[in-house]
Amino acid sequence: MALGNTKLKEKLPELLFNLASADRLALLGEIATKRQTLTDLSKAINASRPECSRHLARLKKTGLITKDSDGLYQTTAVGTAILEILPSLQFLLEHRDNLLRYDLSQLPLPFLERIGELSGGDYVDHFSLMLELIKKVISTGREHVWVLSDKPVIVGSSPGAAFSSRDIPARLITGANVDHKVVNEAKSVLRHGEFATLPQVKVAVAMNESLAWVCFAGPDGKIDFGGGFSGKDAQFRGWCSDLFEYYWARAKRIYTPF
Repeated sequence: MALGNTKLKEKLPELLFNLASADRLALLGEIATKRQTLTDLSKAINASRPECSRHLARLKKTGLITKDSDGLYQTTAVGTAILEILPSLQFLLEHRDNLLRYDLSQLPLPFLERIGELSGGDYVDHFSLMLELIKKVISTGREHVWVLSDKPVIVGSSPGAAFSSRDIPARLITGANVDHKVVNEAKSVLRHGEFATLPQVKVAVAMNESLAWVCFAGPDGKIDFGGGFSGKDAQFRGWCSDLFEYYWARAKRIYTPF
């Protein structure tokens, strides 16, 4: 994002400065839960009333909170929106060193904005561990298994061999240059398997009803299977599910059993 707008150049540093305080962030979070008085808020952050008042004045000046006629502080729409964005910033900072190996701009913008929803997952930094996770996702799925990758993921002796049942609903997305022999072999194993392709695949996802895994493309545009995230957390799985559905809606079906 180019900061060409003069007003934006002035306002953004002010906003970031006013958020650059653990106490002010804590106050913003507290006020978001319910309207509160200065006394209540000073106790919440273990600060004197004058010190808390100074923090509140900064938040109010930035337009993140307001004070009503009863003397109660509440968040504004802007303050609420800022709180929605913060988890993504926190995720990026927490995993900064790991994420430097990827080109996250390859993600669709709505999912980059929601990337904080991956906070409930764990980073895995080894190809063999990643392979074990993919195998676990595929083999433990009972209700469904979805896999998105630039090429078919073969775990075991053949495509489809690792699935828990031939009857499990499976959706598989690969790159457009997929070897159709591999697809035909998987089709023969998975009675309810659906297969689709995309011209380009810049992210990999494997998930079932209880476990999800994701890894991203590196600067060269190729998926880096040497590291990624996995998790059972509902938000983590929801992000992965929505991302898969996003690509499934845009993929070209090459086989459906229905």
